[in-house]
Amino acid sequence: MGILLLGMLLVMIFFGIPIGFTILLSSSLFLQITDLKPLVVVAQKLALGLDSSSLLAIPLFTLMGYIMEACGLSKRLVDWVYSIFGHIRGSLGIVAIICCTIFAALSGSGPATVMAIGSLLIPAMKENGYPPHTAAGLTAMAGALGPIIPPSIVMIVYGTTMGVSITKMFMGGILPGLLIALFLVIANQIVTKKFDLTISTEHHSFRDILRITWRALPTLLLPVLILGGIYGGVVTPTESATVGCVYSLILALVYRKINLKSFSEILRKTVETTAMIAILTGSAAVFGWILSTTRIPTQIANIVIPMLNGSKTLYWILLMAVLLFIGCLMDALASIVMLAPILVPIGTAMGIHEIHLGIVFCVTLIVGFVTPPFGANLFSVVGLTKLPFAEVVKGVIPFLCAAIIVLLLMVIFPQISLLIPSLITAAA
Repeated sequence: MGILLLGMLLVMIFFGIPIGFTILLSSSLFLQITDLKPLVVVAQKLALGLDSSSLLAIPLFTLMGYIMEACGLSKRLVDWVYSIFGHIRGSLGIVAIICCTIFAALSGSGPATVMAIGSLLIPAMKENGYPPHTAAGLTAMAGALGPIIPPSIVMIVYGTTMGVSITKMFMGGILPGLLIALFLVIANQIVTKKFDLTISTEHHSFRDILRITWRALPTLLLPVLILGGIYGGVVTPTESATVGCVYSLILALVYRKINLKSFSEILRKTVETTAMIAILTGSAAVFGWILSTTRIPTQIANIVIPMLNGSKTLYWILLMAVLLFIGCLMDALASIVMLAPILVPIGTAMGIHEIHLGIVFCVTLIVGFVTPPFGANLFSVVGLTKLPFAEVVKGVIPFLCAAIIVLLLMVIFPQISLLIPSLITAAA
C-alpha cells in the first residue's frame, strides 16, 4: 500500500502537477483503489486540517513581510550595519549577512530576503572588489536565514503537521540561525583574503552612528516586538503576527511608502501565497490520515530501524542526505507534508528529542534552498544578477559548506536547538 501511494505521488510530480494537488489527487485515488473509506473523508479531513488557530499566523506573517519589503526598510538596515562594520576588510559581505539575519526576522522568506538585500548590496560588493559569483553566492546563502530565524512559516507548517509546539520550534530556531550567520561571516573573511578589496576610510562619528541608528530603530524594534512578545509569554505566535502586521502598517503610513495601489498588490500577493500554503496544509491532513490509518510509517520504521542497527548516526546521515537532496528539488512546505510523517517517527522511535529532530529537519530542508542543482534561492539570485547559473553555484559552495558544518554541529550537540526552549520552559 505504501508503494502504491508513494508511486502515485512520484508519477504526478514527474508530470509537473503542483505539489498540493498532487498530494490531494493521489490520496483520493488511493482511497478509491483500496476502497478504504468513502471520498467524503477527503473533504472532512481537508477542512479539519485547516481548522487550527496556529495557521492564522501564516497569512499575517506573510502580509507583514510584504509590507516591510514594500517600505524599503532594507536600505535603513544596510546604512545602520555599514556605519558599524564599514571599516573592516570584507565589510560589505558582513553587512549583507547581518542585514539578511535581521531582515529574516521581519519577512521570514528566503527569496524576499535575497531580493531586498541583494538588490542593494550585490552591486556594492562587486564595486568593492568582490567577484560577481562570490557576491551572488553569499547573498543566496544568507537569504536562507529567512525561513530559519523566526517567524518561520516552515516551522509553523512542521509544528501543525507533526503536532509539535510552534512556540518551542520558534525558540529552537534562534541559535541555529545565528550560528549559521556567524559561520557565514567566518567564511566571508576566509574567502575574501585572496580578493583585492577596497577598505572604506569613511569615518562615522558617534553622532553619525546615533543618527543612523535612530533612522533604523523602528525597523530594529519589530523583531524585538514579535519575538519578545512570544518568548515573554505576552502573546501567542498568532497574536504576535497580528501585532507585527499592525506595527508594519503604521511604519508604512508614517514613512509614506504605501498607497492604495501598492497595498492592493501586497494583499494580492499575500492571498496567492496563503492559498498555496493552505492547499498544501489541507492536503497534508488527508495524506497524514491515510498514513496513520494504514500504519505505513510504522511499517517503514519496523523495516528501517533494524537495518540501522539502532544507530542514530546512520539515521542522521540518511535523513540529512535525503532532505538536502529533496530540499533543492521541492518546496520546503511540500517536503514537510510528504516526508515528515514518514521519516520523523523513525527518529522519535530511536529516542531523539522531537524539538531537536524538528529543528534539524526544517533547517536541513532550508539549506536545500541553496543546494545545487536546483535550489530556489540560487534561481532568485540568477534572476537578480543575470549571472550564469554555474557561476552562482561556484560562488555559493564555500558558504554552503559553512552552513553544512553548522548542521553537523546541530546533530552532534542537541543543545544548540534545545537550549533556549529549555531555558524558557524552566523559567515558566
